[in-house]
Amino acid sequence: MMLWLFIIGFVASVFGSMVGLGGGFIVVPILRIFLNMPPAEAAGTSLALVITNSGSGTLTYLLQRRVHLRTGWFVGGGAVPGSVLGAMAVKHASPRLFDWLFAALLVGVATDIFVNRAKRVPDSARAENISSLKGMPWPRALGVGFAVGFISSLFGVGGGVILVPSLLYFSDLPAHAVSATSHFGIILTSPLGFLTHVVQHDVRWNVAVPLAIGGLFGGPVGARLSSRIKSQRLLVLVAVALTIAALALVFRHVTG
Repeated sequence: MMLWLFIIGFVASVFGSMVGLGGGFIVVPILRIFLNMPPAEAAGTSLALVITNSGSGTLTYLLQRRVHLRTGWFVGGGAVPGSVLGAMAVKHASPRLFDWLFAALLVGVATDIFVNRAKRVPDSARAENISSLKGMPWPRALGVGFAVGFISSLFGVGGGVILVPSLLYFSDLPAHAVSATSHFGIILTSPLGFLTHVVQHDVRWNVAVPLAIGGLFGGPVGARLSSRIKSQRLLVLVAVALTIAALALVFRHVTG
């Protein structure tokens, strides 16, 4: 069991880091479907993986100088109240409502990936100095940060599902900086939500620890591979996987 959880954490982190989403969007459906975890426990346990995945991936991105620090700091500041509110809100969500909302989120992310997959592929001509770009205006970054923090703690997915599209649409960052800055924003936003879940006793540690270890190793691998993506096929596969996970979450209630 421990080995399988480590493998799941590693694989989820590799794919999550490559597209800047973290690994929670893969792990949460597994926890809900196969371990039948309550929503709050699934979210809190998943955030352990998100933190190690984002932390290790962010370190790699910082060394590669691909992070727009100013945007990341403003996103992190806006996420503080959202992270606490999201962790508190999921305690009151029924399993059925959680699964339907999470499925809708996954379908939305899958659609965004499929439609904008060309924008997500790293640029061949990179900006020499990412910090010289404007990034995202600070009022917008604060607002996006609040949404990122809320979604992160509510679903245990890290918030990249909101942050990556926002950076693509509302900033001047190139694709290779979007995934890096998203990881930096996630590592600033996830710990507070995780601590709130810990206080609420939402974390199942025997599951969280092997997932987190897998995320620790998978994060840097995905971060390095992200700069070598030559094709959009991987992104299509990720979108298909998200759609399948969403259908599985809904199906268990339709047939139940």
